[in-house]
Amino acid sequence: MSPSIVHLSIPVVDIASTLTFYRDLLGCDATRILDDRVDIAFFGHHLVAQLSPEEAAHRSVSIGRNPYPLRHFGVIVTPDLYDAMLARLCAAGVSFAMEPDRIFIGTPREQTVFLVFDPSGNAVEVKGMPKPAEVFSTT
Repeated sequence: MSPSIVHLSIPVVDIASTLTFYRDLLGCDATRILDDRVDIAFFGHHLVAQLSPEEAAHRSVSIGRNPYPLRHFGVIVTPDLYDAMLARLCAAGVSFAMEPDRIFIGTPREQTVFLVFDPSGNAVEVKGMPKPAEVFSTT
């Protein structure tokens, strides 16, 4: 495991819906909650959701077979965590920007994947792989 932690700051339209999405649906811990920001332990990394409705993200481009936001971030997790997140999102009636799919079939990079927008329009991609480090495979 790397001793480094990625830090990412994203704009959000409100704190309450941000907490519901990241904490309750994705299963992340909210480590500090203030009126204008929330620190989120995003799978070992530091995500700061900062209140800024005018800066909130939007859909940007089409890539491949579906509209796909060029600006996005996400996490690569084991299949059990992927399935648990997917189940919570489905139970909550969340719409998918990219429906759950299996891609790169038959390669070390084979993965299940989906993409959702948080309540502020930030695109979050979740990939499920038995060996997440295989995402760096060149085959």
